[in-house]
Amino acid sequence: MNKLVKGSIAGAAGIALLLGGAGTLATWNSSVVVAAPGSITAGTLDVVAATGNYDGWKLGSGSIVSSPASFKIVPGDTVTYTKTFDVTATGDNLSAVIALGTLAIAPVSSSKAADTALAAALTKSAVFTVDNKTTTTISPKSGTQEVVVTVTITYPKSTTAGTENSSMLGAVSLSNFAITLTQN
Repeated sequence: MNKLVKGSIAGAAGIALLLGGAGTLATWNSSVVVAAPGSITAGTLDVVAATGNYDGWKLGSGSIVSSPASFKIVPGDTVTYTKTFDVTATGDNLSAVIALGTLAIAPVSSSKAADTALAAALTKSAVFTVDNKTTTTISPKSGTQEVVVTVTITYPKSTTAGTENSSMLGAVSLSNFAITLTQN
């Protein structure tokens, strides 16, 4: 390469380094802060346990009992647990689904075959009443909404004699279940 080409390359590299180190070339610019009117506030979605007139356990269509331990379930029985909750739901475009989370139908002792068999035999379902309407949808509302959850636990009765024998004298824990609110 001749000296002229090498000198031109070196000169161009030097000018590029000088320009990069000196900042930007002077150009005009301007900015303004825009004061948007008002402010934005986030909504909320919250559920808390409350006290209702019909809260408690029932065996079949009988009266409310203080504890499920006070009755002995047999195949074909249905027990229900009703609990009242207060839901706060605010937000212009808020829509949420209320559902039964994990219901603890767990064997009292996982080492006892009868406890495990009874836990496996029981089924569960839930009905949600929001402001006196059966639904699973929560919509925004000023203040709180009353949600009554009725969890039904069924001990199915088989048409085959002896099918449920393995669950006799079994015991399960029904003490914990969760109610979930999930935004759509």
